[in-house]
Amino acid sequence: MAENSDAMLDTLSTVTGDTMIVQDEAKRQISVLDTAKIPYTNATKNLDRALHNLITPVNDSLYATRDAYDQRVDVQNCRSDLFWRLTGITSTATGTPDGHTIQYTFTCTKLSSVYEKTGGAAGLTSTTAGAGSSVGISTNSVTYFDGTTFNSIDLPVEGDLLNGVGSFFDTFYEPDNLHGYKLYDEPYARDVFDTFRGVGVGTISLGTQASTNFMTILDPNIEIKVGQLATPSLSGYFATKSLTVTGVGTTAVDLSSYSFTGIATSRLHTVPYITVDQLPILGFDAPLSTATSDAGEFMDILFSQDPSTISDSMAVSIEDSPYVDQTIEIMSYNRAGAGVSVYYTNTGIASGTRSWNKFLDGLFDPETEDPEDFDTKISEPPIGASKIYYRVGFPNKPVTWPGGADAVEGSTVIIDDTFVTLATLYSPLSVACDDTELNEAISARDTAESNLASNPARDGMAEVSNQIKTKVNEEFNLRIWAYRAQIGTSNARRLNYFSFEDLMKNSPYKDIINADPDDE
Repeated sequence: MAENSDAMLDTLSTVTGDTMIVQDEAKRQISVLDTAKIPYTNATKNLDRALHNLITPVNDSLYATRDAYDQRVDVQNCRSDLFWRLTGITSTATGTPDGHTIQYTFTCTKLSSVYEKTGGAAGLTSTTAGAGSSVGISTNSVTYFDGTTFNSIDLPVEGDLLNGVGSFFDTFYEPDNLHGYKLYDEPYARDVFDTFRGVGVGTISLGTQASTNFMTILDPNIEIKVGQLATPSLSGYFATKSLTVTGVGTTAVDLSSYSFTGIATSRLHTVPYITVDQLPILGFDAPLSTATSDAGEFMDILFSQDPSTISDSMAVSIEDSPYVDQTIEIMSYNRAGAGVSVYYTNTGIASGTRSWNKFLDGLFDPETEDPEDFDTKISEPPIGASKIYYRVGFPNKPVTWPGGADAVEGSTVIIDDTFVTLATLYSPLSVACDDTELNEAISARDTAESNLASNPARDGMAEVSNQIKTKVNEEFNLRIWAYRAQIGTSNARRLNYFSFEDLMKNSPYKDIINADPDDE
């Protein structure tokens, strides 16, 4: 029975050997592909950075306009960004003919894009203040008291806050949309490797033995290690696309005769002197000789990561989707070159990172539990470059009563309804605004936005960048994902083998398991 068990395990043990061969080849391909895509990723990165640099001065003009408005509030003191908000109403029984008195609580509030909710019941519209006035507070409104009139502004509810954008308050706290590029990214397109190790022009003779046939790399600054892969830029000079570095040494070369080095002074430089795992079919010098079809060109040798040092943690499961979830964000300068596509946006929608399953676009949400949402269809998550806000402000500033001192954010006053029209709650700002800087900023902003809108590069460069991203992703990143999946599958097969091996050796029924079923 032991012999049957050993024979069976010996047969199954070939699984581990096969999986290691698959892993080694997958890692080798990853090392080569990740380095080979560099010219393309550099191209799309350069275009994306140019796009980012195209909109940056336009956004800067919006920030400059905001700063000029802020100067009027914070420096010139010719505008105020504070107002009295009705936040409470109290009715108290009295001995008066009316039988009660009403007191209003006002809170000094700063202009904002969002406001806190207040407790209350009845809705409120524009109501002139005074004794006998009927006033209530709605939880979904902000009641701005201008000194004579209660102005109730109903606002959309967003969580525990009220959204003030697109309301009456826009006149005093003006929104403007920033410019950006939406970046779409998917799992297979995310660059998780950096296998590039260096590149240099190489020369080598035909030789008779790979271990003693040295290749000279004409670059004194490149560091090469045994095990790295060397990929010639021109094909037909070796039997395979990539080579393995088997030995690394140095030699002295006068680089002044090679114009591409940028070295003009004649002297010896120490450069790498390496061996690879195979002999060339054709030798090559720098430049290539006239006897070849590549005469006059130089043979660049791209060095990439030793495949054996690529971690198994980079593996993915065969069940993992290369396309889902898709994420959407506003492209930053550091993210230039990433993703599957970029598109210009000026919607003013909030920025951030959102994810979704693009294949469910237009379909009913299968995870919806609320019956009211059963008819809701899935659509692309809204993402934009956000907004900026200009503090246009008020020509009057809120003051306390009684006393007339400047009110600050959070200050409160409580006034009986009989005195609310008599109380002085605002004081005119006597300083006239000097809008020279503001007008210049607005003019510069309008010019910048007009130039951007008419610039064909705004969308044209994005289109070219997307074409390059498509090439990078289809020719390199999808293949890298497939090799990562091969590593994941190989790991799973090995684990299954080890699990079965443990069962064969350690199960209390191992004698039965390992018995030859043909033996009676």
